[in-house]
Amino acid sequence: MSTALLARDPDVSRLLDDGYDVVLQAGHLIARHIPYVTQTRSIEYGFLAYPVTVSGDRLVSGTDHRIWFGGSAPCDEHGRPLPLATPEARAITDGLQVQFMLSSKPGPAGYPDEYTKVTAYARIIADQAQAIDPAVTPTPGAAWQEIDEDTPFAYRDTATSRAGLAVVNRRYRGHHILIVGLGGSGSYILDQVAKTEVDTIRLIDGDSFDNHNAFRAPGAPTLDTLRSRPNKAAYFASLYSHMHRHITAHEQYLDEDNLALLDGATFVFLASDDAASKPAVMDWLETRDVPFIDVGMGIEEIDGRLSGLLRVTTSLPGRREQARGRIPTPAPERDVYGRNIQTADLNALNAILAVNRWKRFLGIYADATDEGFATYSLITNEIANEDLP
Repeated sequence: MSTALLARDPDVSRLLDDGYDVVLQAGHLIARHIPYVTQTRSIEYGFLAYPVTVSGDRLVSGTDHRIWFGGSAPCDEHGRPLPLATPEARAITDGLQVQFMLSSKPGPAGYPDEYTKVTAYARIIADQAQAIDPAVTPTPGAAWQEIDEDTPFAYRDTATSRAGLAVVNRRYRGHHILIVGLGGSGSYILDQVAKTEVDTIRLIDGDSFDNHNAFRAPGAPTLDTLRSRPNKAAYFASLYSHMHRHITAHEQYLDEDNLALLDGATFVFLASDDAASKPAVMDWLETRDVPFIDVGMGIEEIDGRLSGLLRVTTSLPGRREQARGRIPTPAPERDVYGRNIQTADLNALNAILAVNRWKRFLGIYADATDEGFATYSLITNEIANEDLP
């Protein structure tokens, strides 16, 4: 069994970034899901393995240029056994055996590192299979056997490692994000926050996920899902838990009677149109110095075309009164859904502007404005920033 610490080995990390399915088992580095051609010219999947030792969080090769193969005799595209494969059965563990030893020495010095060795042999075998079926691949997606308990993700974040942003993205750690309202913009906020290393994400919404929600939210729910009318918070928590392991749903509306749901939040996104409860929620957050962002949009049809503004208001300690004055609290008896026009792209843009502002607040992105209030004008395609001194 692998250890997550070992995924920090530079060669293993490169294999994972390339999409190889790698595991450390019984002292062997194993690359699984390697397509190969059999003597009947069918395509099967085998694995490559060779012994390694561990020094700290690094691998040390325990062999020379040789590697072993689990499967039947690997062949060329015509079904002829590859000359580099010699029958040599040996057990790695109970129930896991290799059948062939492969030997292809690139030069007197052998292979310079583990990454080069594994990828060279994978190409030798898989290229023959791809000559028959170009769709097969030895890189189905990184699948390191054990997820690092120090990460909130359910699988490896190769986008971060490829871009070299591990140090920057560590700034998300220690943060507990709460999103109130998952109808439109709130669901797109979750879509972005779930791709960050924040410790936890909590979702609050007492409404059901209905047909109209599906047309202004990320993803594509099935008809059966819509027929079941799941709670919005529960639906999105289930969906995004495939990526982020620490998402919790609260299937209720947030009001003055359950403000304890906000306990522990380090940052809050308010994306709900519940006007009646908003003042109490903001009072609670301001009293406890919890930063938050409130989003909203006002879109109307004029002469057959849509126009209006998207709004992002950032409330930070020391700027509470100014921000409060820019957050509308419409009369609760008015039918918000009946008068507001919302579209998926504008909901998404409203969410992206809010998440961008949050990331600048955290120091992930550079920030030369530190604005407290921003609007996007649909008709002019302009973003206006306003400081709230």
